[in-house]
Amino acid sequence: MMKFTHDVAISAVSYDSLLVGDLFARLGPRLSAPVFWQTELADSRGEQRPDSTAASVFEQSARIVVVLHQRLWGREGGTASDVEALRERVRAKQQRSICVVTLDREPVPAWLAGAPRFAMSEIGAAGVVAAVADAVAESGAKVAAAPALITEPADRPRVWNEAQPYMNQPRAQTALRRELDTLTTELASRVKSVGADRADGHVEFHSSPQRLVVQLGAVGLSLSWVAARSGNLSDGRLLVIEWAGSITHGRGMGGAKTASPIHEQSFRPEAKGPEDWCWRAEGSVGTAYSSRDLAGQYFTSAALTGLDNATLAGVE
Repeated sequence: MMKFTHDVAISAVSYDSLLVGDLFARLGPRLSAPVFWQTELADSRGEQRPDSTAASVFEQSARIVVVLHQRLWGREGGTASDVEALRERVRAKQQRSICVVTLDREPVPAWLAGAPRFAMSEIGAAGVVAAVADAVAESGAKVAAAPALITEPADRPRVWNEAQPYMNQPRAQTALRRELDTLTTELASRVKSVGADRADGHVEFHSSPQRLVVQLGAVGLSLSWVAARSGNLSDGRLLVIEWAGSITHGRGMGGAKTASPIHEQSFRPEAKGPEDWCWRAEGSVGTAYSSRDLAGQYFTSAALTGLDNATLAGVE
């Protein structure tokens, strides 16, 4: 009989760390065996444990593997090596033990066609947890019931000195400036590191208080903070667009006269305090990013678009 060391293993790109953390927190109390993500291979000193490998967990020793599928899955970080291990699971006729959770509209590989599939935009993190817990139970493991939700009555009166929600407080504006600075620093660092490696040599970065622009050859990326007319921070949006063509002109940040949008996503800011800020994707109840992860996700995506375009041009 197969000995399972983990009830669930999660294959996800590093930029989806907030979602993975949420799934860990929701699934952990309900399962008898641990939940695994590649970062869990490190011990308390940050050193690799020799008795455990991601390949062995994803291939055979996890009851259920959850693939958080998005455009960068299989092409970024540890997920590139996850692919072969999961192919082995499919070859062993265990594709029903793989749950694919789609985070965007990127097509799922044909070899995963037989795996159960769930859309994060439709069922949210709670729905994903319920589906995964059901799959674990069906595999023969013991699963605890979901905890009861505790909600306050909708008509609960607000006491006179009760604090306003954090996002309505003036100090949230300070947090916004800090997060926009984090986006700027992360993008500038990535532009600097990738510039010397690009054959076309065309790498630019421009920043202003409300807009960041990256040009990677024939691919552009813009991140724009759009304040709300209401003045409420929670009503503002961060608009992220990947462009085909040039969105930088001369020495300034000129309009997108020669560019057309490829991918566009808006994010609303969320925070209950200064330390738990995240950007929540509009139209998705589960996908959220820290500022650093959001910059990394979209910079890497734009770089891959440029690489894919160059490959296609070479084939033609």
